[in-house]
Amino acid sequence: MTSVAGYSPVAALEGRIRTDQVQLNDWTTCVSAHTSKGQAAIQKLSGEISAAKAQVAQALQAQASAPAATTAARRPGSVDVWA
Repeated sequence: MTSVAGYSPVAALEGRIRTDQVQLNDWTTCVSAHTSKGQAAIQKLSGEISAAKAQVAQALQAQASAPAATTAARRPGSVDVWA
């Protein structure tokens, strides 16, 4: 995932995870949790949370493995020592 100035894909995903987790908690504690509609909603939200967590892990791994030169090139005021 690439990052646009002022936008963090990891932060956006973590926000979505928090929102989905609140909804999941609501569904699991609701009387309707044992209905077919409730079970479908719980499964859907659980899948979305798992997928978003996997995307966060992938984005963090990509950031960690990015070459130092690429990271330095994005920082304003940095000096390229190889030039």
